[in-house]
Amino acid sequence: MELKALAIIMLILQPVFVYLYIKSVVRPSIFIAMTMPMSIFYGHDFLHALFIFGGVNLVGVLLVKLAERKGYTAFSPSYFFSGVICWFMLFGVVRFITSYFSLPSSQKISDSLHSLLAFPEPIWWPVIVFLSLSTAALAISAVILVSDRSRLAASKFLVLYASVSPILPLFGNYFWISQGVTFLVVVCVLGACQKHFFKDNIEDENRIALGFAGALLLSILLYVVNGFFHWY
Repeated sequence: MELKALAIIMLILQPVFVYLYIKSVVRPSIFIAMTMPMSIFYGHDFLHALFIFGGVNLVGVLLVKLAERKGYTAFSPSYFFSGVICWFMLFGVVRFITSYFSLPSSQKISDSLHSLLAFPEPIWWPVIVFLSLSTAALAISAVILVSDRSRLAASKFLVLYASVSPILPLFGNYFWISQGVTFLVVVCVLGACQKHFFKDNIEDENRIALGFAGALLLSILLYVVNGFFHWY
């Protein structure tokens, strides 16, 4: 990264570091002391980088001193300079290690980003089946308002709904995203059924929870195994 760009970023972050220092999230001032040591990554222009980052770091120190005058915190120069020394040592080790590794070319980086952003075409039939099951779960549960004798059948269907839903993401191209959306939708559907139709606890709520958890674990296991053996 260019020196000026990184200096601007660190200048913007100085108030954040001061806030963390005031709130005692990190003690001693570990973040407020990290700006100036970053100059070690600019070995070809070290003195210039040291001057730039030192000025940025001075802004953070002045903000801490201002907070000290307002009674929000207390600044310790010994902690600050010990933090600067520690960051210099850490960044020095990082720079020494990375000097033995060649960075990828811009063409390789561009190709990697292109392959990363090349999302596969979604498969729609699992989505349609899931939405149909969700609608059916609401519709069958709504029948309870007309006839209490359908209460048991509605409860059994909710067990089936919770057991089948986590399996469907296996057949799509976005497994983890689909599982997250499935979980949220199933929770909302079951909550709506319990609140508006059952009016109290669902008779088979333990079976519903066990069915969903078991199906989710089985789905994740099959997904991981398929990653190694490519069964489907």
